[in-house]
Amino acid sequence: MLPNERGARQAIVIGGSMAGLLSARVLSEHFEKVIILERERLPEGPEARKNAPQGRHIHALLEAGLTVLDGLFPGLVQDLVHEGADLVDLARDAAWFQSGSWKVRYEGGPRSILVSRPFLEWKVRARVTALPNVEVWQGYGVEELLTDASRTHVTGAKVKGPEGERTLEGGLVVDTSGRGSRAPHWLEELGYGRPEEEQVGIDLGYTSRLYERPASFDAWKILVVNGRAPEAKRSGFISNVEGGRWIVSLNGYFGDHAPADDEGFLEFARGLPTPHLYEYIRDAKPLSTPVSHKIPTSRWMHYEKMARFPEGFVLLGDTVCALNPVFGQGMTVACLGAKLLGEKVARARTSPGGLHAGLARGFQKELSKIVGLCWFLTTTMDLAYPETRGKRPFGLKAVQWSVQNMIDLTSLDAKACHAFYEVLHMRKGMEGLLQPGFVSALMAYNLKSLFVPREQRANLTTLPPAPGRTAPPAAPNGRDVAA
Repeated sequence: MLPNERGARQAIVIGGSMAGLLSARVLSEHFEKVIILERERLPEGPEARKNAPQGRHIHALLEAGLTVLDGLFPGLVQDLVHEGADLVDLARDAAWFQSGSWKVRYEGGPRSILVSRPFLEWKVRARVTALPNVEVWQGYGVEELLTDASRTHVTGAKVKGPEGERTLEGGLVVDTSGRGSRAPHWLEELGYGRPEEEQVGIDLGYTSRLYERPASFDAWKILVVNGRAPEAKRSGFISNVEGGRWIVSLNGYFGDHAPADDEGFLEFARGLPTPHLYEYIRDAKPLSTPVSHKIPTSRWMHYEKMARFPEGFVLLGDTVCALNPVFGQGMTVACLGAKLLGEKVARARTSPGGLHAGLARGFQKELSKIVGLCWFLTTTMDLAYPETRGKRPFGLKAVQWSVQNMIDLTSLDAKACHAFYEVLHMRKGMEGLLQPGFVSALMAYNLKSLFVPREQRANLTTLPPAPGRTAPPAAPNGRDVAA
């Protein structure tokens, strides 16, 4: 049987990280009560959570994600800025060495906010838990899903917490528990089989630490150094975060991981494709010890392809797709997934069949369109390394060649760079790269690449100054940064 009247008025969210908090926020508009089940005890301040070790490393929020946050939590962005976060124009404020060439800098690019993941999550959690119909049950995990007699509708969950086991009824159960989700096992136990799992093996390692931000430094607000595949396997990031600090993250593929000691951290930075990041941090004051985290694979669980799927159960965030964090898409995909969930529930509430008339399957299929764009962009780049484990589609090398040319084109052409940013920040889908002006410019550049050496058709060496400045930025210590 379906949830009783009381259960139908209640929603259950598994997991209390960003995806779970955002899901609870949108569901609070449609259910009398929303219960977030979180296995660990949550910190009272802006601290990294034990069960989310990735939180201690650099995080990005693309413009599409920032727009969702701004809409769900009016005043949150202003609050973050007031407390030291930076609201930035990434075309102006980012110095980005992508795949071997420097992005052109100009005014009017996508917006983002530079803030540490623990601080952002703490602020969002405070907003969500202040809602009168949202409860967070700390120390609770889900043992199994509850269903009706026919096993076609999920009606709640059996949970285990400090006081033992109990059952919770719910008109909707949302799994946002991340990579460790037990959903494949639960669905198999219920007779639905397991979802198809797609993996791309990257053997990625991150090491990060905080530094004191040099006083009055304003040459850029975020510096990104991405190596060019397949030769360079290292990348590095420096970003302003709240508290007058820099967060510095160094990463490498296939076992080339930055050490977690002072000397090794700096030496790894010295080995990046350009010396810029090393020069900026060599004399900066560290505020924390280096911490490391490893990500063996990117992974997409294709719930949208399952032949059968129960009503009353949806999944989003890393539970569905855990992307390569180097590309900074994870939080934005969680934001867009939560927004989609709110829209689907709102429509279902006014339809004759309510929440149990195709909501679950329809949600997973529409979510896969959001995930698919990000998966294509990241895996296309990662599969350029011969060591990467994963299926290589027909024509991949031709796509990678054109993508690399597109990246080099954006080192000199502001209009092309803007079109690229609009797709990257999910203002537009892939159709954004099919505009006549962009297509003609890329075709001309592809032709040029056959005859003109790369160093003569792309900016491979000079960190561009911010708009309005004429000289490239020097390191904080006053030394020029060598090309």
